[in-house]
Amino acid sequence: MYEIEMVLDAIKEGAVNPGDAVIKTGLPRYEVLALFHILEELDLIEPVYSKGSHKAFRLTKKGEEILEGLKKGYELHVFVKPNLIQG
Repeated sequence: MYEIEMVLDAIKEGAVNPGDAVIKTGLPRYEVLALFHILEELDLIEPVYSKGSHKAFRLTKKGEEILEGLKKGYELHVFVKPNLIQG
């Protein structure tokens, strides 16, 4: 979970693309790209700019709350459960 905190922390300052996060965190590019996809699906980050394959992201309110909790030493648990409401 340390990598998630590192990436969220890299994004907290504003519009950041995955390449910027690689530089700020020192993590491998493939790992940062995977985390960006996961964090976007979890609604922890959102795109603020998109042109072609270039996207820049910022933290959502939920992302800010998760980062704050991780910095306090809280653990992050993600649960998957069936959707009981079917359309």
